[in-house]
Amino acid sequence: MQQEIRNTTYASSYLPLFRSYLPEFLKRLETLVNIDSGTGQIAGVNRIIEQLQIWLHELGCKITLHPVEEFGNNLVAQLEGTGTQRIALVGHIDTVYQPGATQLQPFSVKGSAAYGPGVLDMKSGVLLALYIMRAFQEKQFHDYRELYLVINNDEEVGSPGSHELLTSIAHKIDVGLVLEPSLAFHSITSARKGTDRYLLEVQGVSAHSGAEPQKGRSAVVELAHKILAIQHLNSMFPEVTFNCTCLSSTETLNIIPDMARCYVSVRAGSQEALDQAARALESIAIGQSIPDTITTLTRTPGRRPYQVNAGIQELLERLQAEARALDISLSGEVDGGVSDANILAATGVPTLDSLGPVGSGMHNLEQEHLIIETIPIRGALVAGLIHQLCLSKLTG
Repeated sequence: MQQEIRNTTYASSYLPLFRSYLPEFLKRLETLVNIDSGTGQIAGVNRIIEQLQIWLHELGCKITLHPVEEFGNNLVAQLEGTGTQRIALVGHIDTVYQPGATQLQPFSVKGSAAYGPGVLDMKSGVLLALYIMRAFQEKQFHDYRELYLVINNDEEVGSPGSHELLTSIAHKIDVGLVLEPSLAFHSITSARKGTDRYLLEVQGVSAHSGAEPQKGRSAVVELAHKILAIQHLNSMFPEVTFNCTCLSSTETLNIIPDMARCYVSVRAGSQEALDQAARALESIAIGQSIPDTITTLTRTPGRRPYQVNAGIQELLERLQAEARALDISLSGEVDGGVSDANILAATGVPTLDSLGPVGSGMHNLEQEHLIIETIPIRGALVAGLIHQLCLSKLTG
């Protein structure tokens, strides 16, 4: 019986419902997009949360707010059912844009696409999660135990204020579904690289660059040697990316600089590769090209790698079955970027990502857009997957 249920798909039964939602969805999306909510823009973030609360209350959700002083309110909405599965839909409402972005580029529809700051990344995904809950309520489908919608406000800067909340939710659930956008119609994300961040600081010896240059030890030149060595690591570790950025130094023009620093972003698909990268960076930091300089390397762990395992593979195959019912061939891809899926997967909960609408131009104010026809398709796929999981839980 379990295998028979697992071979049954449900997305096609949800697609007409999501298509009927589309006109209202776009109006509500316009409301959300036209509120500035860059990370740390607390007034705008809280306005969006207040609006989402109204819509979620209409669905009968239990709602709790989790305020963070630096970023504003996070929100957890919960529906309780009669089944056994505990599933979380996850998304963020913060964007990368500065205050005033919505005045420069307000929500608009041009042909088959919708434009605006955060329209793709990821206000449409958050709103779609709400409509997935609505679809279950309207179909009177309650075969889950708990269905969560977790909305945070600091994902674009690594979720420092919501990490604990996301982790606590992850420990309560059987499956995590993140509605970050997809950049391709036929793919979602089933793995992401992890990240580490390093601060590389060089202390040199200052001297007047005209009167006594021989007494100086340039921290900038020493840092330049190290940056070139780090850049070379990209060819030595093809599965790892090293990026040096945010360079700074002593500003006085006629002084040999005694301080220089940069940050190094490292991304890799496994913890082992991140640790190998750490050892390579430590070796470069220890080396010295300019005598009498001192280098300090400080490692700050970021999100852990989100890797495919048996549970994630089965979850992907279940979603692919739902996609085939809609005549869509869907693949699970590895993404070099990170998201809150990394946080969920780090707890061991099977997780899929990039389940939201499809589009392009993320983080570009004039180009960010979503393809409107993908909204109901992605909604039906995720709703169908949840329906299937509630009737036939993962075996892994």
